[in-house]
Amino acid sequence: MSTVQRLYWRRPKRILLYVLAALLATVLILMNFIALPYYIYAPGEALPLQPMVDVQGGHKTDKGAFLMTTVYVVYAANVYDFLYGLFLPHHQILPATEVNGGLTNSQYDQLEAFMMKAAHQNAEIAALHYLHKPISIATLGVIVLSVERGSTAYGHLVPGDVITGVNGISLSDPNRIFTVLQHAKVGEPISLTVLHHGRIEQMTLHLKLLPAVAGQVSKRPGLGVFLAPDQVVHSPIHITIHSGDIDGPSAGLMFTLEIINQLAPGNLTKGYRIAGTGTMSANGSVGQIGGAAHKVVAASEAGAQYFFVPADTAAGDTNALHAIEEARKIGTHMKVIPVKTLQQAINFLQSLPPKTG
Repeated sequence: MSTVQRLYWRRPKRILLYVLAALLATVLILMNFIALPYYIYAPGEALPLQPMVDVQGGHKTDKGAFLMTTVYVVYAANVYDFLYGLFLPHHQILPATEVNGGLTNSQYDQLEAFMMKAAHQNAEIAALHYLHKPISIATLGVIVLSVERGSTAYGHLVPGDVITGVNGISLSDPNRIFTVLQHAKVGEPISLTVLHHGRIEQMTLHLKLLPAVAGQVSKRPGLGVFLAPDQVVHSPIHITIHSGDIDGPSAGLMFTLEIINQLAPGNLTKGYRIAGTGTMSANGSVGQIGGAAHKVVAASEAGAQYFFVPADTAAGDTNALHAIEEARKIGTHMKVIPVKTLQQAINFLQSLPPKTG
């Protein structure tokens, strides 16, 4: 075979390699823009609450600290994010619908921001009630936090609407609407009185079968909206919580403990670094949260000696289970304390001996 012939056969091979390399580069670039329906959970931070919480007439101490714990939640924007979360320790990948209930990213962010605002309010109410401080609460109804796309309420209700009545009954008790929905049937009409775009309107919506969400085992009838009590709190004690860009309701218990610690005599921390998580209702109940195991890692790395976690009291609750398992897995000396109520948490703190050294 001549030299010319050898070059003739090599050239197509080189061209093929160039084409394959170009195709591979194109695929790798495109993979960067293919969004996946997953979220990545990872340990966040354990942050001292004393700098965040200011209570009029309260006191602050330099011994011990209450710490709120966070979880880093990142949307898997591409395949590389997914692989990143798949192989790193203490990272967890969850389907987007399990995290956001089918909301868009912007709707989910809006929901989380409002939940943090509600956490501030509930912490204030629970703390002032516990201390028997003067407080009055005016309930306006329930506020619409978000509306699921394709639901019966979509196109009728929007975030920020306030439902003030259901089936002709005032919602001075915000739980009434949840009771009505709990006992309603698919297709049943529900009459709503709504403050919509600044005007009172009457709406009749028919209940639709909604898909099950995290923590529920079956489908249920509903409007397809996330709701929360719309309340105004009045108290001569001014309380401000600066949580920055941290969203979600899970710091409620720790906010409440910090407010009480600044108002009550003595030091509830007894000099320890005490981290925790859990939603706080106005009546002092502690509720389940997301990412309990990741928060155990964050608290342990921050040097906390104790970690409050919501107790598992109902079918499907796993916060305490996962927190205890994670603490054992990472070999931390931090003690995990499950609690059902604010009073249980305070009882535990009062039982601690003062930290020495």
